[in-house]
This record gives sequence, structure tokens and C-alpha cells, in this order.
Amino acid sequence: MYMLSDTVTIDGDVASIWDTMTDAANWATWDPHFLSCGFEGPFEVGGTGWTVNRIVSGKASHFTLLKVDKERGFTTRSPIPFGQMLIINKYEPEGEGRVRVTRTSEVYGPFALIFRYFRKQYRHDVQLTFAALEQEAARRAAQARSAG
Repeated sequence: MYMLSDTVTIDGDVASIWDTMTDAANWATWDPHFLSCGFEGPFEVGGTGWTVNRIVSGKASHFTLLKVDKERGFTTRSPIPFGQMLIINKYEPEGEGRVRVTRTSEVYGPFALIFRYFRKQYRHDVQLTFAALEQEAARRAAQARSAG
């Protein structure tokens, strides 16, 4: 197994961040990591979707939701050659208007050895995702305030 974990604290509220992250069908509209994506049905355990990312462009990666803890986090599992990858997302309030966001990626199987070579690019992409999440959650929160 090979594991990478990144954490940042961003501006926002957990509800807006959660709403943004659980709108999986639209990740590619704001997350620079993805070229395209899709998701069917409600965001709950057993839900499935797919993404095409910039690191391994042109190839769809399918995922299944293994765990969903409303406004606290979720875990996905994706098959990879001869193994699997778990992505664990966590959201923790850090005082008024701040949320600590953590993404841990666990790679199982022989591909874990190869994944190490993508570590630098993967970590860079995760940081871009965190920044984009902060912006998109703020945009959605402002939109909700103006509509309400």
C-alpha cells in the first residue's frame, strides 16, 4: 500500500463545501484536476460515477462511494490495474468561516510502486483542487444568498 495525504484550511462553511463536493456530476466544471466526469443517482453509499483526470488523461476511472458521512466526509474506491485506490475526503470546521479539508489517497496492489512516480504531480493537482473548491463553494454560497 502507498498513501498520500494533504490538508489545507480554506475559507468557507462546511455546508457549502459539502454541497459542492457532493455534486459529483459537476466536478469537472470547477475542479482543474478533471477533464470530464459523471455521476448517476443520489450521493450515497453504493453510488457510482466516473472521472477522466489530467494525470492519466483520456482514460475514464470509475468509482464507488464506500462511505458517506454528511458534511464530514466521504470515501471512494476505484479499481486500478491489479489493485484499488481509496480516496478519503474529510471536512472539519476550524472556527468561524474556516474548514480544514483533507484528502488521503491509498493505493493498493502492484500499481502502488508506480504511483510514487506520480506523487509530485498528484500533490500539485490536489492543491489546485483545494483552491478551486474554496472558490466554487464561495460562489455557490453567494448564489444561494442572492436567491434566498
